[in-house]
Amino acid sequence: MCLIRARASLSFLMKRALLILSACLALLSVRAEGTPFGKGVFRYAQFGHSLYADMHPNFVRMDIPYCTNNPVYDYSSHAGQDYRWHTMGLFGLNLPLWSGNIADSTYALAVNLNMSANLWMDFYDWSTSPIVDTDYRIGLPTFIFLHRLNRGFVKNYSVAWSPFKHESTHLGDEMQIRYLDRGYAIRRVNVSYNYTEFVFTLNEAEDRFAQNHTFRLGLMLLWHGGWFNLDPDAGDESLLDPRGTKAVPYVQRNPWELYLQYQYQSPTSKHGFQGIASAEVRNRECYGFDLSVLASDDPKRTQAERRVFTYNIFAGARYNTPMYDGPFSRVAFGVRVYHGNCPYGEYRSIDNYSQIGACLLFE
Repeated sequence: MCLIRARASLSFLMKRALLILSACLALLSVRAEGTPFGKGVFRYAQFGHSLYADMHPNFVRMDIPYCTNNPVYDYSSHAGQDYRWHTMGLFGLNLPLWSGNIADSTYALAVNLNMSANLWMDFYDWSTSPIVDTDYRIGLPTFIFLHRLNRGFVKNYSVAWSPFKHESTHLGDEMQIRYLDRGYAIRRVNVSYNYTEFVFTLNEAEDRFAQNHTFRLGLMLLWHGGWFNLDPDAGDESLLDPRGTKAVPYVQRNPWELYLQYQYQSPTSKHGFQGIASAEVRNRECYGFDLSVLASDDPKRTQAERRVFTYNIFAGARYNTPMYDGPFSRVAFGVRVYHGNCPYGEYRSIDNYSQIGACLLFE
C-alpha cells in the first residue's frame, strides 16, 4: 500500500513538473530582440556551470583522496588505520538544450540538462578492488536567467531553477555481502529522494580567461517524503531515527539543504594557465542511523538526525584551450579538501569525515 501511494505521489509530481517545463519552453518560443529560438537550440552557454567546490558538479572529476577510515566501508579490515587511500570518480554532464541573448545582450537565458554519477572505489584492496558506493542525480532541465550589469566589481547576476531532480544511491555488491558476513544490524539504507533547487550567482565567469570572483547561494527543497528509508528485509527498523516507522517510512525532519560557494580565477597566462581557488560551506542533514551497530549488540545504540556544516575546498591550476571555450576545453589539477559528514550514499550518517588528495577535472 505504501508503495502504491509512493508511486501515485511520484506520478503526480512528475506531471506537475512537466507542466512547469512546458510553460518555460513556451516562453522560449517567443522571439525577443536577441537570439532567435532556432539559432539557440543546443547552443553552449558560457554561464550556469558548476564551481570547482561543488559536491556534485556537472563536469568530470577524479579524486585520489587520503580519507577517514571506517569499519563499515573498510572492505579489507585495515584495523588501526585512521586514514587510508581511496579512489573516487564523478562523471557529470552539462547538456545544452537552448541558450541565447535577449534585449541586445543585456539579458541571457540558458536551458541545460544536468546529470551526474559518482563512483567510490577501493582500488587499494588488492583482493577484489570493490565498489564501495555509487550515486546518481538526474532530472528535468535547469533554467538559468542572466542579467549583465557591468558596474565595476559587479559584472552580472544569475538565477537558476531546477524544478525536479532525483538522486538515488546504491552500495557495491561486495559491501552488501560483507555486511551480512559481519552481522551488521543495518545492511542497506535506501537513499532515494526528489528535490527542487534554486541558485543565485553573483559574477558568473562568462569570460573564462579573465580574472573573476564568483559568489553563489543555493537551496535544495524536498518535493515529498524524506531523504531515506529502510526496506523490511534490509535491517532493524528500530535503529532508525524514531520519526521513521512502518507507518511513516520516510524521514523528513530536515527537508532542505543550503550552501554558499565562492570561486576565484586569476588572469590567464600567455600559455593558457590560470590559478583557481574554490570553497563551499554547506548546511545539510546527517542521517539518523548508526551503520556500525551489530545484530548481536545488546543494548543497541541509536543515532538521532541532526544538521551539520560541511566544508569543501579546491586549489590548483587550470589550462584553457586557446581559441576554444566549449565543452571539455578546460583541464584543471589541484588539491581538494573536505570535512563534515561523509558525502556519499548511506554513509551520510557518518560525521567527522575528512579527506585530502589530488583532484583532476575536465570541464
